[in-house]
This record gives sequence, structure tokens and C-alpha cells, in this order.
Amino acid sequence: MDGYERDPAKAAAKLRKHKVDFADAAPSLEDPRALTVADPDASGEERFICLGAEMRKEYDFSKGKRGPAVRLAKGKTRITIRLDDDVLAWFKRQVHKSGGGNYQSLINAALREHMKRSDEPLEATLRRVLREELRSAS
Repeated sequence: MDGYERDPAKAAAKLRKHKVDFADAAPSLEDPRALTVADPDASGEERFICLGAEMRKEYDFSKGKRGPAVRLAKGKTRITIRLDDDVLAWFKRQVHKSGGGNYQSLINAALREHMKRSDEPLEATLRRVLREELRSAS
């Protein structure tokens, strides 16, 4: 999902209206079995229609192409990962509490923080933890 730009306020409104998170819907644009075309009714923004996502009689799929409609951003790799339901729910709640965003980006940030901390020497880890504990005890 990271290869897509979106307006957080618009995404939140769509989530309320359709009960579907953009981050959950975006992978359909990359489904190799999907038939995807540019939305002819898009008003000044780049939008796509996937066969099976929203169908109207006036959509013309004669110029549709199979496979990803949007290429991944440089430095991104699309993978399939299985997360426990409670873990995914927690990340989604964090995004919704903050008023919008992308739970996949939040997962990336958490993993980067873990990577940074795992390289931290034991002495530095102990000092950081002690400082945090002393601060919370004050």
C-alpha cells in the first residue's frame, strides 16, 4: 500500500462510509488477476477502477490491463505476511486514534525502531530503561 498517495481526511470519511480501510483495499490494484482501468470520472486526481471493486454500466474495460496498475515506489517490496489478529488490530487502532494514516507505515516504523534498538549496546539499553523508569516514578 505504500506506493499510493492519499488524503487522510478523505480516507477516514471513506472508512466511515464504506467500512473499508484504504490500506485493506489498495492491494486489489496490484492483484495480477484484476482488470484495472483509469477512472474516467476522476476529477483532477489519479484514480483507478478494479473489476469487481465497483461496477457501473458505463465503465469501458476494453483498454484494461491485467496486473498492477500502479508500480511500487522505489525501495518497497510487496510481500504477503501473516500477523496475529490482535497485533493488526492494535496497529489499526493506533492509526484511527491519531486521526488517519497508514497502519502499514506504522508497522514499518515499529520494525525500524526495533532494528535500531537491537543494535543498541546492552549498557545503553539499561541506561535508557532506567531513565524511563525513574522519569515515570517521579
